[in-house]
Parts: sequence; structure tokens; C-alpha cells
Amino acid sequence: MRRKVEDWYWHVGSELHRMGEELTRSRPAVATGRCWEPRVDIMDLEDRLLVRAEIAGMRGEEIGLLYNVERHSLLIRGVRSEDLSDAGHCQFHQMEIPFGEFEREVKLPDVVIQPEGIRARYANGFLFVAIPKAEHVVVTTVTVREI
Repeated sequence: MRRKVEDWYWHVGSELHRMGEELTRSRPAVATGRCWEPRVDIMDLEDRLLVRAEIAGMRGEEIGLLYNVERHSLLIRGVRSEDLSDAGHCQFHQMEIPFGEFEREVKLPDVVIQPEGIRARYANGFLFVAIPKAEHVVVTTVTVREI
């Protein structure tokens, strides 16, 4: 009997943990009234930053990118549509894949970049954004004079 109670507690605990992870990770619209957020990796390479976002089931032209200079961040947004046109009447038994609007603001590491050189490609459900680092920082000396 004790073993069954321990199994039950373990099962409930793991489900609560999974739901908590989902809420903090993707913040589904049902829970927050907002859109979902794709998972993102940021890699700091020698000559560039590489942002990789997991956004399956879309075409590259459906994804928008915006670099915000003031916030030094990259905004990734779009809408992933759910196509159930051929399913007829269906009943979900489990639903984990978010659909609808998504948006993710990615704070970039504190390095000087070349925003005009940002390039992106979408392949196999992943968005890859290459952000070139500036080759050198321009430092200007200003002489203060009386006016």
C-alpha cells in the first residue's frame, strides 16, 4: 500500500513540475492572455552571434525579425496556424504544441554588432539569425572649447 501512495505522489509531483515548466517556458495564451514564446539559444562565436529559435511548422517568410538598438535586443514574432481542415470533428486527448501568435524578445550579449549585416535563414523548423560583430569600435575624442 505504501508503494502505491509513493508512486501517486511522484506522479502528481512530476505533473506539477511539467506544468510549471510549460507555464514559465512558453507562457501559453490561455494562462497569461499573451502569445507563446519559442525556445531560443544564443551562441557567441568568434566573428558573430548566432541566435537559434525553435519554430517548427512555418515558412521563413512568416517570421518577422526586428533589431531594437536602444534595448540591444532581437524581436522574433509571427503566427503559427493550426490546420485541421482535413481532420473533421476531432477530440484532443493531449495538446502541448502551441499555435497562434508568438513573440520572443532576445536580449543580446554585451558586444558591439553590425545591425546592417544581420542575416537569417529558416531550415528544418529552426530559425538561425547570424549577427556579425563589429570589427572595431570607433572611439572619437571631442575637444571641449568655450562657445
